[in-house]
Amino acid sequence: MKKTLAALMFVPLLLLGLASYGIADELTLKASGPREWTIYNSQGQDIGTLRKVGQENPEVETGGYSILPKGGQYFGVITSDGSLQLIVRHPVLTPSDARFYLDVLEALKKLQ
Repeated sequence: MKKTLAALMFVPLLLLGLASYGIADELTLKASGPREWTIYNSQGQDIGTLRKVGQENPEVETGGYSILPKGGQYFGVITSDGSLQLIVRHPVLTPSDARFYLDVLEALKKLQ
């Protein structure tokens, strides 16, 4: 339990640290269907999909957005309060994953 709590406290600190050092890639979201957006990077390349989460998964907070990078594994869910919820037993967040999350979060703020 203590290790889990320590890990949960470490993730926001890691994200804040990466946000201060990294240069954000300007991402844009374009509607591709009902409750679904395609994520484009600053060069106009399709890099993933963002979907509005509904009642289909009881483990995930309703009102969030699921992230699926292009050619990658399911990333997680951005909850309605903006936090990242990883749906795995032992979450590992790489620096590039953290940068991607922060960039998607910024693009999502512009969408709303």
